[in-house]
Amino acid sequence: MNSELISDHRSGWSGVPLAEVDLAILRELSSDARISNKDLAQKVGLAPSTCSGRVQSLRNRGVIEGFSVDIDFELLGLHVFGMVSVRLTPLGRSQLRDVIDRLLSVAATFEVFQVSGERDLLVHIAADHPQGLNRFIEDHLSDPMIAHTQTSLVFDHRRAGEWSPSLAAGGSQTGSPST
Repeated sequence: MNSELISDHRSGWSGVPLAEVDLAILRELSSDARISNKDLAQKVGLAPSTCSGRVQSLRNRGVIEGFSVDIDFELLGLHVFGMVSVRLTPLGRSQLRDVIDRLLSVAATFEVFQVSGERDLLVHIAADHPQGLNRFIEDHLSDPMIAHTQTSLVFDHRRAGEWSPSLAAGGSQTGSPST
């Protein structure tokens, strides 16, 4: 995640109040969610007990929704990744929540985005082989609620601030390795 995105963008909005130190905590956690409370407190200039209380407050207020782990799914045997754009029928649009929930219940689905434009959804999926990708499409996207799909293979992806060995081998690189 690009930690520069973590700033107060809520001009005139009266939602959850965030102090600058809260934003600093969020920036540090977005860079390293496993940072110890002691190190986090030192980086943001707080006593460890105060820092721990502020993190807990951010969690209680729903600003921090959870912590996650990045997994190399290729090491688990998943080598084919796709983004499937989906255009729903009017029936599908009327049951959008059900369509999304059904897609998310399939093991091959990483995430589903509701988007604007010609398509209604983007579905991020993974499979062990190209036939697995095709099976997903046949089994889960051949549905009267779905009017059209278009699948794009994902060759590589990065998040803001991440370093990619494939780019270092021949592509342009902005930023530095995060190893």
